[in-house]
Amino acid sequence: MHSRNIILVGRDRDTWGPAGLTQGVYGTRGNLELVACDAAEGLWVFWFNADSADDPLTTPDVPPGAWSSGLGFADGSRYVDAQIVQSTLGPDHLEVVALTAGGVLESWYWSPGPGFQRRAPVVADGIRAFRLTHRDGELEVAVESLDGGRSLIVSPAIGYPERFWSACDGAAPLDDDAAGMLAAHGIRDAQPGTVRSARSSRDGGTTELTWRDADGGIRHLGIPD
Repeated sequence: MHSRNIILVGRDRDTWGPAGLTQGVYGTRGNLELVACDAAEGLWVFWFNADSADDPLTTPDVPPGAWSSGLGFADGSRYVDAQIVQSTLGPDHLEVVALTAGGVLESWYWSPGPGFQRRAPVVADGIRAFRLTHRDGELEVAVESLDGGRSLIVSPAIGYPERFWSACDGAAPLDDDAAGMLAAHGIRDAQPGTVRSARSSRDGGTTELTWRDADGGIRHLGIPD
């Protein structure tokens, strides 16, 4: 199937930095959702039609096995990293956490109609790097501060769609073995620090890899189990 094809995402968009990916619930088989930082300001979200050619055609603008051309949002700020997860709340809302060039970690959510909306207050300030995870409506953000300290910030589902953030004891890891998996498949042109992985149910279970190639393009490869 199309899972093993290396695909260029957002070829007509000027983006930079690592891209975040998750499997959503839209489409017959669960489309993929990808968020990336614009090179100047704002964010882009792209979605991948994970349906097969035999499924009912619900999105004629993006054929099965292809990525959309992208939707821009969050104008006015420059971002260095953004990550996305599919929420169990909403219903079917998407959650985005994005890090500005000034070290401010922001929270956004997507809902039908209004689209992406930014929340206040911010998640945290003085942040260098982060990793977003989701469980039953709760968000966990592992962060590394500008001074090198690590901590875990949690937002429960209480009061949704508003979110309130609190620091917890312990520090979750920020990295995974995505770069090693990419190298194991003979791909060695990835820019350092841009390789990300996510799990999906495609083809019975797939590891979705994204990275920046030597020319700066976002690449996507699905590796079935």
